Amino acid sequence: APRHIRHEQLVNGFVGHLRQRANAGEIDVATACRYESALRHYLDFVQQPGLTAAQRYAAGIDREFQLQLASYLNNLRIAPNGRAGTTIRPMKGQAFVLDVVRSMLEWAADPEGGNLLPEGFRNPFSKRARNTQRVARDPLKPLDITTQMATELVQVADRFQLTIFAPLLLYGLRPGELGWLFAEHVQGGWLSVPNILELDYTTKGRRDKRFPLVPCLANLWNLGSRAGTGLIYPHRAAAEGQRQPPLAGRSLSGLASELRNRYVAAGSGGATQRRQVRDRLMKDAGQLSYDHVEDEFQQLARRLRWPAAATLKDFRHLFASCLQNTGMPEFYRRYLMGHAFGNAPIITYTHLTEEKVQEHYQRALATELSPLAEAIQGRAADFGVKVNA
Repeated sequence: APRHIRHEQLVNGFVGHLRQRANAGEIDVATACRYESALRHYLDFVQQPGLTAAQRYAAGIDREFQLQLASYLNNLRIAPNGRAGTTIRPMKGQAFVLDVVRSMLEWAADPEGGNLLPEGFRNPFSKRARNTQRVARDPLKPLDITTQMATELVQVADRFQLTIFAPLLLYGLRPGELGWLFAEHVQGGWLSVPNILELDYTTKGRRDKRFPLVPCLANLWNLGSRAGTGLIYPHRAAAEGQRQPPLAGRSLSGLASELRNRYVAAGSGGATQRRQVRDRLMKDAGQLSYDHVEDEFQQLARRLRWPAAATLKDFRHLFASCLQNTGMPEFYRRYLMGHAFGNAPIITYTHLTEEKVQEHYQRALATELSPLAEAIQGRAADFGVKVNA
Protein backbone atom coordinates (compact mmCIF):
# COMPACT_ATOMS: atom_id res chain seq x y z
CA ALA A 1 0.00 0.00 0.00
CA PRO A 2 1.38 3.44 -0.86
CA ARG A 3 2.24 5.59 2.17
CA HIS A 4 1.63 9.02 0.69
CA ILE A 5 -2.11 8.93 0.06
CA ARG A 6 -3.70 12.33 0.47
CA HIS A 7 -7.00 12.74 2.25
CA GLU A 8 -8.78 13.66 -0.98
CA GLN A 9 -7.63 10.41 -2.59
CA LEU A 10 -8.75 8.49 0.48
CA VAL A 11 -12.22 10.01 0.41
CA ASN A 12 -12.59 9.56 -3.35
CA GLY A 13 -11.62 5.91 -3.08
CA PHE A 14 -14.06 5.25 -0.24
CA VAL A 15 -16.93 7.09 -1.96
CA GLY A 16 -16.27 5.06 -5.10
CA HIS A 17 -16.41 1.89 -3.00
CA LEU A 18 -19.76 2.98 -1.53
CA ARG A 19 -21.17 3.59 -4.97
CA GLN A 20 -20.07 0.13 -6.05
CA ARG A 21 -21.84 -1.34 -3.01
CA ALA A 22 -24.96 0.63 -3.90
CA ASN A 23 -24.80 -0.69 -7.47
CA ALA A 24 -24.48 -4.21 -6.07
CA GLY A 25 -27.54 -3.70 -3.87
CA GLU A 26 -25.62 -4.05 -0.59
CA ILE A 27 -26.57 -0.57 0.61
CA ASP A 28 -29.13 1.99 -0.42
CA VAL A 29 -27.91 4.78 -2.65
CA ALA A 30 -29.20 7.28 -0.06
CA THR A 31 -26.79 5.75 2.47
CA ALA A 32 -23.88 6.34 0.12
CA CYS A 33 -25.03 9.96 -0.31
CA ARG A 34 -25.22 10.50 3.47
CA TYR A 35 -21.69 9.13 3.91
CA GLU A 36 -20.39 11.32 1.11
CA SER A 37 -22.08 14.37 2.65
CA ALA A 38 -20.52 13.61 6.05
CA LEU A 39 -17.07 13.33 4.50
CA ARG A 40 -17.33 16.85 3.10
CA HIS A 41 -16.86 18.07 6.67
CA TYR A 42 -13.78 15.86 6.90
CA LEU A 43 -12.34 17.37 3.72
CA ASP A 44 -13.06 20.88 4.99
CA PHE A 45 -11.16 20.04 8.16
CA VAL A 46 -8.03 18.67 6.48
CA GLN A 47 -7.75 21.88 4.47
CA GLN A 48 -7.26 23.83 7.71
CA PRO A 49 -3.72 25.21 8.25
CA GLY A 50 -3.19 23.62 11.69
CA LEU A 51 -2.23 20.10 10.55
CA THR A 52 1.34 18.83 10.82
CA ALA A 53 3.25 17.74 7.74
CA ALA A 54 2.63 14.07 8.56
CA GLN A 55 -1.10 14.60 9.15
CA ARG A 56 -1.55 15.99 5.66
CA TYR A 57 -1.36 12.40 4.46
CA ALA A 58 -3.84 9.68 5.37
CA ALA A 59 -1.12 7.49 6.89
CA GLY A 60 -0.32 10.27 9.38
CA ILE A 61 -3.74 10.16 11.04
CA ASP A 62 -3.20 9.72 14.78
CA ARG A 63 -4.88 10.32 18.10
CA GLU A 64 -4.08 14.05 17.95
CA PHE A 65 -5.72 14.22 14.51
CA GLN A 66 -8.83 12.50 15.90
CA LEU A 67 -9.10 15.00 18.77
CA GLN A 68 -8.59 17.95 16.45
CA LEU A 69 -11.33 16.73 14.10
CA ALA A 70 -13.74 16.14 17.02
CA SER A 71 -13.03 19.64 18.32
CA TYR A 72 -13.54 21.12 14.85
CA LEU A 73 -16.92 19.41 14.51
CA ASN A 74 -18.03 20.48 18.00
CA ASN A 75 -17.46 24.13 17.04
CA LEU A 76 -18.92 23.83 13.55
CA ARG A 77 -22.07 25.77 12.67
CA ILE A 78 -24.07 24.77 9.63
CA ALA A 79 -27.35 25.54 7.85
CA PRO A 80 -30.16 23.04 8.58
CA ASN A 81 -30.28 20.40 5.83
CA GLY A 82 -27.72 22.42 3.90
CA ARG A 83 -30.33 24.93 2.77
CA ALA A 84 -28.93 28.27 1.63
CA GLY A 85 -30.28 31.38 3.27
CA THR A 86 -31.30 29.69 6.51
CA THR A 87 -30.03 30.53 9.99
CA ILE A 88 -26.91 28.57 10.82
CA ARG A 89 -26.87 26.51 14.03
CA PRO A 90 -24.45 24.27 15.92
CA MET A 91 -23.94 20.94 14.21
CA LYS A 92 -25.70 17.96 15.83
CA GLY A 93 -24.31 15.06 13.80
CA GLN A 94 -20.71 15.01 15.00
CA ALA A 95 -20.91 11.37 16.09
CA PHE A 96 -22.17 10.30 12.66
CA VAL A 97 -19.28 12.05 10.89
CA LEU A 98 -16.76 10.40 13.22
CA ASP A 99 -18.37 6.99 12.62
CA VAL A 100 -18.13 7.49 8.86
CA VAL A 101 -14.44 8.42 9.18
CA ARG A 102 -13.87 5.30 11.27
CA SER A 103 -15.52 3.14 8.61
CA MET A 104 -13.47 4.81 5.88
CA LEU A 105 -10.19 4.13 7.68
CA GLU A 106 -11.16 0.53 8.41
CA TRP A 107 -11.83 0.02 4.71
CA ALA A 108 -8.61 1.78 3.69
CA ALA A 109 -6.48 -0.29 6.09
CA ASP A 110 -8.03 -3.60 5.04
CA PRO A 111 -5.79 -5.47 2.53
CA GLU A 112 -8.97 -6.94 1.05
CA GLY A 113 -10.60 -3.51 1.01
CA GLY A 114 -9.00 -0.27 -0.05
CA ASN A 115 -5.44 -1.36 0.84
CA LEU A 116 -4.45 2.30 0.89
CA LEU A 117 -2.71 2.48 4.25
CA PRO A 118 0.59 0.88 5.32
CA GLU A 119 0.71 -2.34 7.31
CA GLY A 120 0.45 -1.70 11.04
CA PHE A 121 -1.69 1.43 10.70
CA ARG A 122 -3.70 1.96 13.89
CA ASN A 123 -7.11 3.54 13.49
CA PRO A 124 -7.55 6.23 16.21
CA PHE A 125 -11.28 6.32 15.43
CA SER A 126 -11.77 2.60 16.20
CA LYS A 127 -13.51 3.35 19.50
CA ARG A 128 -16.23 5.94 19.79
CA ALA A 129 -15.24 8.50 22.40
CA ARG A 130 -17.80 9.08 25.13
CA ASN A 131 -19.32 12.55 25.07
CA THR A 132 -19.26 13.78 28.66
CA GLN A 133 -21.70 16.61 27.82
CA ARG A 134 -24.42 14.26 26.65
CA VAL A 135 -27.22 13.65 29.16
CA ALA A 136 -30.05 11.16 29.09
CA ARG A 137 -33.47 12.40 28.01
CA ASP A 138 -35.92 12.93 30.84
CA PRO A 139 -38.98 10.77 30.06
CA LEU A 140 -41.10 13.19 32.12
CA LYS A 141 -40.16 16.09 29.86
CA PRO A 142 -43.35 17.56 28.31
CA LEU A 143 -44.01 16.84 24.66
CA ASP A 144 -42.96 19.59 22.26
CA ILE A 145 -46.30 19.08 20.48
CA THR A 146 -49.13 18.23 22.86
CA THR A 147 -52.60 16.92 22.05
CA GLN A 148 -53.98 20.42 22.58
CA MET A 149 -51.41 21.94 20.21
CA ALA A 150 -52.17 19.31 17.57
CA THR A 151 -55.88 20.00 17.92
CA GLU A 152 -55.26 23.71 17.38
CA LEU A 153 -53.29 22.91 14.24
CA VAL A 154 -56.17 20.83 12.89
CA GLN A 155 -58.62 23.65 13.57
CA VAL A 156 -56.67 26.22 11.52
CA ALA A 157 -55.54 23.86 8.71
CA ASP A 158 -57.03 24.28 5.26
CA ARG A 159 -58.45 21.31 3.37
CA PHE A 160 -55.12 20.29 1.82
CA GLN A 161 -53.22 20.62 5.12
CA LEU A 162 -55.88 18.66 7.00
CA THR A 163 -55.52 15.82 4.51
CA ILE A 164 -51.76 15.74 5.12
CA PHE A 165 -51.65 16.00 8.89
CA ALA A 166 -54.57 13.68 9.70
CA PRO A 167 -52.58 10.45 9.08
CA LEU A 168 -49.47 11.91 10.72
CA LEU A 169 -51.51 12.40 13.90
CA LEU A 170 -53.68 9.28 13.82
CA TYR A 171 -51.08 6.83 12.44
CA GLY A 172 -47.76 8.37 13.42
CA LEU A 173 -46.55 8.08 9.83
CA ARG A 174 -43.21 9.52 8.80
CA PRO A 175 -43.79 12.58 6.56
CA GLY A 176 -41.81 11.00 3.73
CA GLU A 177 -44.13 7.98 3.71
CA LEU A 178 -47.14 10.04 2.62
CA GLY A 179 -45.83 10.44 -0.92
CA TRP A 180 -45.65 6.65 -1.35
CA LEU A 181 -49.25 5.89 -0.41
CA PHE A 182 -51.39 4.68 -3.31
CA ALA A 183 -55.14 4.20 -3.48
CA GLU A 184 -54.32 0.56 -4.16
CA HIS A 185 -53.04 0.37 -0.57
CA VAL A 186 -56.53 0.96 0.88
CA GLN A 187 -58.34 -2.37 0.94
CA GLY A 188 -60.65 -4.22 3.26
CA GLY A 189 -60.78 -1.49 5.87
CA TRP A 190 -56.98 -1.26 6.18
CA LEU A 191 -54.31 1.17 5.00
CA SER A 192 -51.05 -0.53 4.02
CA VAL A 193 -47.72 1.28 4.23
CA PRO A 194 -45.53 -1.17 2.31
CA ASN A 195 -42.17 -1.40 0.64
CA ILE A 196 -42.76 -0.87 -3.08
CA LEU A 197 -39.97 -2.83 -4.71
CA GLU A 198 -41.35 -2.28 -8.20
CA LEU A 199 -40.65 1.44 -7.68
CA ASP A 200 -37.33 0.83 -5.89
CA TYR A 201 -38.81 2.21 -2.67
CA THR A 202 -38.24 0.80 0.81
CA THR A 203 -39.57 2.19 4.06
CA LYS A 204 -37.19 3.14 6.84
CA GLY A 205 -36.35 -0.15 8.49
CA ARG A 206 -37.60 -1.99 5.37
CA ARG A 207 -40.76 -3.04 7.19
CA ASP A 208 -44.35 -3.17 5.97
CA LYS A 209 -47.12 -2.05 8.33
CA ARG A 210 -50.89 -1.71 8.22
CA PHE A 211 -53.42 0.45 10.05
CA PRO A 212 -57.16 0.06 10.56
CA LEU A 213 -58.77 2.69 8.35
CA VAL A 214 -60.18 5.61 10.35
CA PRO A 215 -63.64 6.42 8.89
CA CYS A 216 -63.01 10.05 7.91
CA LEU A 217 -59.71 9.44 6.10
CA ALA A 218 -61.06 7.71 2.99
CA ASN A 219 -63.44 10.61 2.37
CA LEU A 220 -60.67 13.14 2.94
CA TRP A 221 -58.70 11.29 0.27
CA ASN A 222 -61.64 11.36 -2.19
CA LEU A 223 -61.11 7.67 -2.88
CA GLY A 224 -64.75 7.21 -3.75
CA SER A 225 -64.48 9.60 -6.70
CA ARG A 226 -61.36 7.93 -8.15
CA ALA A 227 -60.77 4.77 -10.07
CA GLY A 228 -59.17 3.27 -6.98
CA THR A 229 -55.63 3.78 -8.26
CA GLY A 230 -52.85 6.36 -8.16
CA LEU A 231 -51.05 8.42 -5.55
CA ILE A 232 -53.16 9.44 -2.59
CA TYR A 233 -50.95 12.46 -1.97
CA PRO A 234 -49.98 14.70 -4.87
CA HIS A 235 -48.41 18.04 -3.97
CA ARG A 236 -50.62 21.10 -3.50
CA ALA A 237 -50.27 22.51 -7.02
CA ALA A 238 -51.32 19.17 -8.50
CA ALA A 239 -54.08 18.54 -5.93
CA GLU A 240 -55.64 21.97 -6.50
CA GLY A 241 -55.34 21.86 -10.29
CA GLN A 242 -52.76 24.64 -10.56
CA ARG A 243 -50.39 22.28 -12.36
CA GLN A 244 -50.97 19.04 -14.24
CA PRO A 245 -48.00 16.68 -13.90
CA PRO A 246 -47.56 14.51 -16.99
CA LEU A 247 -48.11 11.26 -15.07
CA ALA A 248 -50.78 12.52 -12.66
CA GLY A 249 -53.28 9.83 -11.69
CA ARG A 250 -51.17 6.99 -13.09
CA SER A 251 -51.72 3.72 -11.24
CA LEU A 252 -49.04 1.94 -9.24
CA SER A 253 -48.63 -0.72 -11.92
CA GLY A 254 -48.58 1.96 -14.60
CA LEU A 255 -45.79 3.87 -12.87
CA ALA A 256 -43.84 0.66 -12.35
CA SER A 257 -44.10 -0.11 -16.06
CA GLU A 258 -43.03 3.42 -16.98
CA LEU A 259 -40.08 3.16 -14.58
CA ARG A 260 -38.87 -0.04 -16.24
CA ASN A 261 -39.03 1.65 -19.63
CA ARG A 262 -37.07 4.64 -18.35
CA TYR A 263 -34.42 2.37 -16.84
CA VAL A 264 -33.95 0.71 -20.20
CA ALA A 265 -33.72 4.07 -21.96
CA ALA A 266 -31.18 5.37 -19.41
CA GLY A 267 -28.89 2.36 -19.74
CA SER A 268 -26.82 0.84 -16.98
CA GLY A 269 -25.52 3.96 -15.23
CA GLY A 270 -25.49 2.55 -11.71
CA ALA A 271 -27.57 2.99 -8.58
CA THR A 272 -27.21 6.77 -8.44
CA GLN A 273 -28.54 7.21 -11.96
CA ARG A 274 -31.36 4.75 -11.27
CA ARG A 275 -32.39 6.75 -8.22
CA GLN A 276 -32.37 9.96 -10.25
CA VAL A 277 -34.56 8.30 -12.88
CA ARG A 278 -36.94 7.04 -10.19
CA ASP A 279 -37.17 10.43 -8.49
CA ARG A 280 -37.84 12.12 -11.82
CA LEU A 281 -40.65 9.67 -12.51
CA MET A 282 -42.30 10.37 -9.15
CA LYS A 283 -41.95 14.10 -9.70
CA ASP A 284 -43.72 13.65 -13.04
CA ALA A 285 -46.48 11.86 -11.12
CA GLY A 286 -46.88 14.90 -8.84
CA GLN A 287 -45.62 13.14 -5.71
CA LEU A 288 -45.84 14.94 -2.37
CA SER A 289 -42.31 15.18 -0.95
CA TYR A 290 -40.97 15.63 2.58
CA ASP A 291 -40.09 19.23 1.75
CA HIS A 292 -43.69 19.90 0.71
CA VAL A 293 -44.94 18.58 4.06
CA GLU A 294 -42.29 20.58 5.95
CA ASP A 295 -43.32 23.78 4.16
CA GLU A 296 -46.98 23.26 5.06
CA PHE A 297 -46.03 22.53 8.67
CA GLN A 298 -43.89 25.65 8.96
CA GLN A 299 -46.74 27.80 7.64
CA LEU A 300 -49.07 26.52 10.35
CA ALA A 301 -46.40 26.61 13.07
CA ARG A 302 -45.71 30.28 12.34
CA ARG A 303 -49.40 31.07 12.31
CA LEU A 304 -49.86 29.37 15.69
CA ARG A 305 -46.61 30.90 17.01
CA TRP A 306 -45.24 27.55 18.06
CA PRO A 307 -41.73 27.40 19.54
CA ALA A 308 -38.86 26.35 17.31
CA ALA A 309 -38.55 23.12 19.31
CA ALA A 310 -41.81 21.86 17.76
CA THR A 311 -40.98 19.89 14.62
CA LEU A 312 -42.64 17.43 12.29
CA LYS A 313 -40.98 14.55 14.12
CA ASP A 314 -42.85 15.50 17.29
CA PHE A 315 -46.05 14.15 15.76
CA ARG A 316 -44.48 10.69 16.06
CA HIS A 317 -43.51 11.43 19.67
CA LEU A 318 -47.13 12.35 20.36
CA PHE A 319 -48.47 9.23 18.63
CA ALA A 320 -46.07 6.88 20.44
CA SER A 321 -46.89 8.50 23.79
CA CYS A 322 -50.62 8.10 23.17
CA LEU A 323 -50.15 4.40 22.42
CA GLN A 324 -48.10 3.98 25.60
CA ASN A 325 -50.73 5.75 27.70
CA THR A 326 -53.41 3.30 26.55
CA GLY A 327 -51.33 0.36 27.79
CA MET A 328 -50.66 -1.02 24.32
CA PRO A 329 -48.00 -3.79 24.50
CA GLU A 330 -44.59 -2.76 23.22
CA PHE A 331 -44.66 -5.38 20.44
CA TYR A 332 -47.73 -3.73 18.90
CA ARG A 333 -46.36 -0.24 19.41
CA ARG A 334 -43.19 -1.21 17.57
CA TYR A 335 -45.28 -2.60 14.72
CA LEU A 336 -47.41 0.55 14.31
CA MET A 337 -44.36 2.82 14.62
CA GLY A 338 -42.45 0.79 12.02
CA HIS A 339 -39.61 0.02 14.43
CA ALA A 340 -37.46 -3.12 14.45
CA PHE A 341 -38.49 -5.82 16.90
CA GLY A 342 -34.98 -7.12 17.60
CA ASN A 343 -33.41 -10.53 17.09
CA ALA A 344 -34.28 -12.35 20.31
CA PRO A 345 -35.75 -15.85 19.78
CA ILE A 346 -38.97 -14.89 21.59
CA ILE A 347 -39.56 -12.24 18.95
CA THR A 348 -39.01 -14.72 16.12
CA TYR A 349 -41.64 -17.02 17.59
CA THR A 350 -44.18 -14.26 18.25
CA HIS A 351 -46.78 -13.50 15.56
CA LEU A 352 -49.31 -10.67 15.42
CA THR A 353 -52.92 -11.00 14.28
CA GLU A 354 -55.14 -8.50 12.51
CA GLU A 355 -57.74 -8.87 15.24
CA LYS A 356 -55.33 -7.85 17.99
CA VAL A 357 -53.85 -4.96 15.99
CA GLN A 358 -57.39 -3.76 15.35
CA GLU A 359 -58.34 -4.18 19.01
CA HIS A 360 -55.33 -2.31 20.40
CA TYR A 361 -55.55 0.49 17.85
CA GLN A 362 -59.28 1.02 18.31
CA ARG A 363 -58.75 1.28 22.07
CA ALA A 364 -56.16 4.01 21.47
CA LEU A 365 -58.45 5.75 18.97
CA ALA A 366 -61.31 5.76 21.48
CA THR A 367 -59.20 7.16 24.31
CA GLU A 368 -55.87 8.98 23.87
CA LEU A 369 -56.33 9.69 20.15
CA SER A 370 -59.99 10.59 20.53
CA PRO A 371 -59.52 14.40 20.79
CA LEU A 372 -57.46 14.37 17.60
CA ALA A 373 -59.93 12.18 15.71
CA GLU A 374 -62.86 14.36 16.78
CA ALA A 375 -61.02 17.54 15.75
CA ILE A 376 -60.18 16.04 12.36
CA GLN A 377 -63.76 14.90 11.79
CA GLY A 378 -65.09 18.31 12.81
CA ARG A 379 -62.69 20.15 10.53
CA ALA A 380 -63.49 17.76 7.67
CA ALA A 381 -67.17 18.58 8.13
CA ASP A 382 -66.30 22.28 7.82
CA PHE A 383 -65.08 21.52 4.30
CA GLY A 384 -68.19 19.54 3.44
CA VAL A 385 -66.51 16.15 3.76
CA LYS A 386 -68.97 13.44 4.75
CA VAL A 387 -67.82 11.46 7.77
CA ASN A 388 -68.92 7.83 7.93
CA ALA A 389 -70.02 6.42 11.23
